[in-house]
Amino acid sequence: MLVFRGSPKTNIRMVDKMLREDQNRNGVVKEFRSLPKGSERVLYAPNLLKDFYLNLIDWGPDNILATALGNTVYLYDAGKNEVQILTEVDHEDDYPTSVAWSCDGLTLAIGFNNSMIEIWDPKTSRLVRSIEAHSSRVGSLSWKHQILTSGSHDTSIINHDVRAYRAAYVLKGHSGEVCGLKWSESKGLLASGGNDNLVHVWEENMVSSKWLHRFDEHRAAVKALAWCPFECNTLASGGGTADRCIKIWNAQTGQCNVSIDSEAQSLFMFLQVCGLEWNRHRKEILSGHGYGRNNLCLRKYPSMSKIGELTGHLDRILNLSQSPDGSKVVSLGADETLRIWKVFEPPCRASCGMEEESLGRLSFETMHIR
Repeated sequence: MLVFRGSPKTNIRMVDKMLREDQNRNGVVKEFRSLPKGSERVLYAPNLLKDFYLNLIDWGPDNILATALGNTVYLYDAGKNEVQILTEVDHEDDYPTSVAWSCDGLTLAIGFNNSMIEIWDPKTSRLVRSIEAHSSRVGSLSWKHQILTSGSHDTSIINHDVRAYRAAYVLKGHSGEVCGLKWSESKGLLASGGNDNLVHVWEENMVSSKWLHRFDEHRAAVKALAWCPFECNTLASGGGTADRCIKIWNAQTGQCNVSIDSEAQSLFMFLQVCGLEWNRHRKEILSGHGYGRNNLCLRKYPSMSKIGELTGHLDRILNLSQSPDGSKVVSLGADETLRIWKVFEPPCRASCGMEEESLGRLSFETMHIR
């Protein structure tokens, strides 16, 4: 029996506040949104190279997913549900080890095991040029306008101006294979991760070994890197098997704002953080994992409270990539499948009616009196 004293509106607001506080008690966050029960689409990926250090998928601005499988690079048009072969190498040891779309979606860069980089025009299936700069396999690529940045097993990072025929400049700071590269979209900052357990942040015009920040708190290789779309100086990084941590860095101050063990309560003690993707529509981050769980985990930012998990892969996840509209994420698994998840809802669907449904009939804010 509720006895209203004073303003009825005040008491109604207090009841709803109590309901919300009860939902968030003991650190349990109940999200006002639903997660998909399974992947929207499954594509088979035969001849996949099951190598943690490679980056074999990239979802381009024109809704075309580039995938390197064995000695072949495929283009999957997600809108038309069509697949075509872009290129296929003849020599068994010259297989592709990384792919990356340019910012305008007109060009695809492919790194190879033989240290070569090729620039392709996918619309005409024409090889535009080849770049020879590294001395070992090129496992990571990232674009910034006309600058293509490559990371290699030879530990170097090279920025190539694709309009010229010489490398723009070389960055040296890692002592192990550079397996992660990511340019920020709004800032001229480059993040690099390596098999030396280090993360570096470089400014756009820096040269040689003059990094802006060096982060050395991971205890395993760092491949998973993601710049936050709504906080331009925020970088997320994930460590490999011996580390399994997700860390959130402030690239302006060089401080680590958040560090969590991705599965601190899990019975599986050897987990990899294989990929990270921020939700562009809400303050959330999605991580892909290998060994033990083989799942994707969605967390709320900045609390990093777990919202839910996405399961379906039968083996470890190797790579993640996000659709151009920011609504879907594709995961590449060692079970030789590509799975597309509609996990990032657009704002109109994510915010309509979710809170009311969660509060339920007890909420006076959602009660309809006729």
